[in-house]
Amino acid sequence: MNITDYSSGFLLGLSLIIAIGSQNAFVLKQGLKREHIFF
Repeated sequence: MNITDYSSGFLLGLSLIIAIGSQNAFVLKQGLKREHIFF
């Protein structure tokens, strides 16, 4: 395993964390405003 494998995996994980985190922030903000999407 070389450094390019490690860096590409790290960047992929980081982008997933950022994408999921922004979606969670949107859902939490909607919940605070009591504008539920699902219910």
